[in-house]
This record gives sequence, structure tokens and C-alpha cells, in this order.
Amino acid sequence: MYKVEGLAQLQGALVQLSKSAGQTVLAGALRDAARPIVRDARTNVARKTGALAKSIRTEVFRNNGTGRSNNVVSLSIGYHKSVGWRARFIEKGTKPHRIPNEKIGRGRRKRKNTAVVAFGGKVYKSVQHPGIKAQPTLLPAFERGQRQALTIFKQRLYQRIILQSIKKYGKRA
Repeated sequence: MYKVEGLAQLQGALVQLSKSAGQTVLAGALRDAARPIVRDARTNVARKTGALAKSIRTEVFRNNGTGRSNNVVSLSIGYHKSVGWRARFIEKGTKPHRIPNEKIGRGRRKRKNTAVVAFGGKVYKSVQHPGIKAQPTLLPAFERGQRQALTIFKQRLYQRIILQSIKKYGKRA
């Protein structure tokens, strides 16, 4: 747990901005703060083709007006959906298993699987997959970069509030 000083004054200044301006300021500061985490995750991700590293990105979600505060913005760091389904196997690993499973379906509909596996020019009734060792990337990158991200967030939030105030009130703000 980290203690961040000075956010009360920033929150007071943020409340004085309009809802859309406040959300824009927060979203920009969050994106800036997430950059070191994304960079670290991209350098440490398992590489074969580089597609996983390219697919790591941030996504900002804004409050739709419900809840207690107008200025609620959240940020998610993850894999793009095009390769995200594969990334979970690398992030969390898999147990040893048979391909294809001997039985498919559930309950009364469970039946024998007649599918076959073909590779290397040969056809097999089934093969034993050895499993994949987990190679977590996102959580370790977050844990390594969260202190730096908080510092960047505080600096960028301050800078963006000032810029937004100048846009709204002019240079006399």
C-alpha cells in the first residue's frame, strides 16, 4: 500500500471542471501512467511471433453518469481480443491433458469422441499434451511498475488540470 500526498487538492481542482473535461483529464493521466507497465509487459511477454507483445494495450472506461461522482474513469491493461484467447494459456498455463478428449458432451449427452489428431503426416486417435508452464506477464509488470505509475499519474493529472483550466478560463485561471 502506498500513500500519495497532494491528491486532495487535485481532486478539488478536478471537481471544478465539467464532467466531460474531468473525465478527459483523468483518462489522459491514466493512459500516461499505464505506459511504463505496458512497456514492461511487452518486453517480458513470451515471444514466438511477437503478436502477443503487439496486442497488449490499454482501454479506458468512463462513467455513464450513474453513481456518486461525475469524474469516474477506469483503465484496463490487457491483450487485444484477437489474440487474448491464446494469452490466457500462456499467462496461467495448462495442465497435462489428452487431445482430443475421450468423451465429449455433458450429463446424458456424454458420448465417445470420434475426432482424430493429425500432425507430422500421421493421424492419431489421441495424443497426450504435456501441459504448458505458466509465464505470467501482466501481473508482474503491474507489481514492478505501480509505484512509478502512481508518480506519473499524479504529475500528469496536475499538468492536465492546469491545461484544461487554461482552455476553460484563459490564461488568468
